[in-house]
Amino acid sequence: SGATTVESLSKKRPYIVLGCFVVGMLLTPPDVISQSLLAIPMYLLYEVGLLFGRLVRKRRAEADAEDQES
Repeated sequence: SGATTVESLSKKRPYIVLGCFVVGMLLTPPDVISQSLLAIPMYLLYEVGLLFGRLVRKRRAEADAEDQES
């Protein structure tokens, strides 16, 4: 849909890490283990989203190149 780009999300990575730990702090009991058990999977989902975004962008570029050739 073009709402954002992978590059802009990659530049915001430090803020995302901080945000994940803040959410973990607010939603879990006050111990570091629980906070980490929530924050780390959230961050990993963010990274997986970036990976899929790169894959989709690459496939779209290849499909556009094929369409222009034909």
